Amino acid sequence: MKEFRNKVAVVTGAASGMGKAMAERFAAEGMRVVLADVEQEALATAEREFRTRGSTVLAVPTDLSKAADVDQLAARTVEAFGTGHVLCNNAGVGTGGLAWIQRIADWEWTLGVNLWA
Repeated sequence: MKEFRNKVAVVTGAASGMGKAMAERFAAEGMRVVLADVEQEALATAEREFRTRGSTVLAVPTDLSKAADVDQLAARTVEAFGTGHVLCNNAGVGTGGLAWIQRIADWEWTLGVNLWA
């Protein structure tokens, strides 16, 4: 892609860290940005910050371990902007510790976010 202005970037894990930094860069290039994150308060704060700077953004609370949330993210993106041009699937999780002592719920969450999303 040579022209970024008015294109649409979807960034997961966009409320903080690397995801937020990438979303900021996309916005600086004139892209419309869809911010997706499971942390709703941080997501709302990021959305306000982007709008204050004049960026066109859509914040979508998204739990990437849930297929319905991922489908909703796609639907809201298309509804708001017609399409997406860049998907930055940045979100990732891990529980830490020894693999063989992790609970099933920990594995389901980790695989849900890191693999299925």
